[in-house]
Amino acid sequence: MMASLSGLVVLAVAAALQSAIVAQIHLLHGTADLVLLTLAAWYLHEDAPASWVWAVLAALMVGTLSALPWWLYLAGYAFVAGFAKFLRRRLWRGTFLAYFTVVLVGSLATQGMAFAYLRLVRNTPLVLTDAFNLVVLPSLLLNVVLALPIHSAIDEWTAWVTPAQEEVTP
Repeated sequence: MMASLSGLVVLAVAAALQSAIVAQIHLLHGTADLVLLTLAAWYLHEDAPASWVWAVLAALMVGTLSALPWWLYLAGYAFVAGFAKFLRRRLWRGTFLAYFTVVLVGSLATQGMAFAYLRLVRNTPLVLTDAFNLVVLPSLLLNVVLALPIHSAIDEWTAWVTPAQEEVTP
């Protein structure tokens, strides 16, 4: 129960920090996605409870703060959650390389979905090369820069909230 409530607190703090601080940090036209980084670290941690509810809650939180629809974030964050859960089952431990893989693939997927939505649904005249060079690559770079501190913070948070059980030997 404590881990579930702490997951809600972590997501709320990540969404608040993303909308208040991280959204103001631009590299060309790209920004970091703090909630995506938090979800990836949470789903890959072996002691954290990984439920699909976190992806839905994160999408609702970010969707209310963004001009893009919430279901777009739901699709992106569900992809990140599914990919992280897939790697978590396949690997013995959630390694940092797996975290970087989820961050890179998830960032590309969410940015690609946003581009497709804006181009196809909203009929925004976006050029693929400009969008890739000015938005996607800078966003990837910012996500990679913030990946290490977010991973470390989530690792410490889950170690504090879900302490390891000691083995009792007779």
